[in-house]
Amino acid sequence: MTVNFDKYLYSTGTHYIANSGHDENNKYHGGQAGDQTGHEAELKAWYARPWTVVLRYPDPAVGLQIAKLEIAMCLNPKVGYDQYQRVTYWKELVAADYDPSAIATPCEQDCTGGTTANVKVAGHILGIQALEDIPVDTYSGNMRARFTKAGFKALTGNKYLSGPNYLLPGDVLLYEGHHAAVNVTYGKYADRTAVDIPENPEALKLGDRILKNGMSGADVKELQLALIKLGYDCGKWGADGDFGDATEMAVRRFQTQEDLAPDGEAGPETIAALNKALKKLAQPVERPKYVLIVGGNCYVRSEPSTAGEKRGIAYCDAKLPYGGETADNGWLSIIYKDKLGWVSGKYGRLVE
Repeated sequence: MTVNFDKYLYSTGTHYIANSGHDENNKYHGGQAGDQTGHEAELKAWYARPWTVVLRYPDPAVGLQIAKLEIAMCLNPKVGYDQYQRVTYWKELVAADYDPSAIATPCEQDCTGGTTANVKVAGHILGIQALEDIPVDTYSGNMRARFTKAGFKALTGNKYLSGPNYLLPGDVLLYEGHHAAVNVTYGKYADRTAVDIPENPEALKLGDRILKNGMSGADVKELQLALIKLGYDCGKWGADGDFGDATEMAVRRFQTQEDLAPDGEAGPETIAALNKALKKLAQPVERPKYVLIVGGNCYVRSEPSTAGEKRGIAYCDAKLPYGGETADNGWLSIIYKDKLGWVSGKYGRLVE
């Protein structure tokens, strides 16, 4: 059986998960082996459930392999649902040389039995012994413990549990003690390029990685604080450490202002421009200076000496804009009638 994996992995319409919930009689056991209805093991639209955790393997290549196994399993009508016969799928999978699409004998699995079997196969294919060693009798009550022991990371942020936008293929949706399903479609904001989930994202600093919508951590918060300091709006939550739509729009606006490609991602070029803007912002602003005329009226001359042409009179106590230059002999430049002029240092004093 030829499987079109891309149809489900890159779907831009329906966001698919691999789901097994009941047999052909809408019960948990007692039906015939195999899938009589097409819904015993199926690819269906993501749905809300009180998911308690998302289990993600750090290497996305593993997740992709798991997702492909799940897709192949759901498209093979020989694979059905029965909690009492849940291990028969694993046995037929081994017999079919670990290819779900090649299973020819009707068999059964359930939501966690099928998932566990496919994770074990991914471990076999990719040479990851810890995944191969996950017990085949794993169920929803101990799945988190067993999968994290094998290297999965537990994601409990609301953005992972409340919708599909941040999910990656191979993410295991778990409602502990009740149900499990496997995500197979790339989420709209999921980071497809990440090769690992940091053990401690709060230890990351701005510049450690390319930041984009869907990511979180201390470096995201640092990015948000910098944008806010520069006057860019990061949304009502401010610097919360989660890179959402408002932060992406702020990055795009900053990039446009700096003549950078407005892709909404904070990579090396954008971060360099951000640091440059922050440095400029931190520089003390030179306050405008004036020349205060003291000790009586004096002439304004065209050059810093009594040999200069007289251009007018600066009256005592007048405060004239400083021209920015002070001659070696102490004469001060001023802006006089929109032109540069000079007054003697005996009569002028710089003030703010």
